[in-house]
Amino acid sequence: MDKKLLDEIIACLPKDRTLFRYARNDYALMLLSRFVGKGKKVAEIKRSPFGRLLDKPAIRELLAEIGGGHISGDLFDYVYVKDRQDFLLTIGRWNEERSRYNQTTRNSANLVLQLNFNCGHDQAFEKCVAEDDRWQFEPWGHPIFQRGARSYFRHTLAWVRLDIDFDLDEVLIEEVQTDWLRDAKQYLSCLEGRAEQVGKQDKEEVRRASKAHEYVGNTLAAYFTMWDEAALAAAIEFIADELGIGTVYYHSFDTGNVLKGLRYGKPPRSLYTDLPRKFCFELTDEAPRMFRNSTPAKRKLRRASDPKWYRLPLEIRA
Repeated sequence: MDKKLLDEIIACLPKDRTLFRYARNDYALMLLSRFVGKGKKVAEIKRSPFGRLLDKPAIRELLAEIGGGHISGDLFDYVYVKDRQDFLLTIGRWNEERSRYNQTTRNSANLVLQLNFNCGHDQAFEKCVAEDDRWQFEPWGHPIFQRGARSYFRHTLAWVRLDIDFDLDEVLIEEVQTDWLRDAKQYLSCLEGRAEQVGKQDKEEVRRASKAHEYVGNTLAAYFTMWDEAALAAAIEFIADELGIGTVYYHSFDTGNVLKGLRYGKPPRSLYTDLPRKFCFELTDEAPRMFRNSTPAKRKLRRASDPKWYRLPLEIRA
């Protein structure tokens, strides 16, 4: 999308704090609630692309309790789930001025949905990670939440880059990524290595390594298993409820790498295979219609062998 549209979208979005709560496998409840809406028969749900979500243990138990063959989407909205994490959602921009190395299909601007940690995490981070080391978790040049952007600040766990076309009722998910968890592992490994080299006589190095292990092993433990789910779930809710768009496309691994110009440093394959399948996206060879009037996209498509995308239709709630 062009910069003017990006400016208009951001100007219309809420400026206050937007909270998002998530626990592992919450995406199944979210998708079923949206698909079932005011009501559907269980047999109809089973025949749909979302049918396999009914096999989740919590959902099987729920259906066994209520019985009956007809249910409404509200049923999934009030399921009690333990250990949900609180996140802060913010909006950013990507590729407003760039034209070459931008990792976007249409060489145009992207809206960025940032999934940020909560206050409790940031306090634990500052307690365990020395101030001089914190810069290692804030890579330059990536679309993370910037200090000074608002009256408050939170560190960014992950982000989702979106290309949007309101006229065609389409959103293309260009990227789902985290730097934070990778950098945390590297930070811990480095400190543990140094502590092992100097031995117990250097108590400060041993203490720093212990604090890093406390942070990565305890504070971040829950995030490693669900950050990607949380980021994509937040993006889908945002696309449907804030943008009001009904069709979501998501790059497949091979096609996405070609269209974004990624020859080296490719992302984990699972983010462009397992993750969209988990969310019931269906594989298609039908390209997003937004590519039709984009010369960069059409040129890149000619270099792709048997291009594929994942596609998910959304129910837009009134």
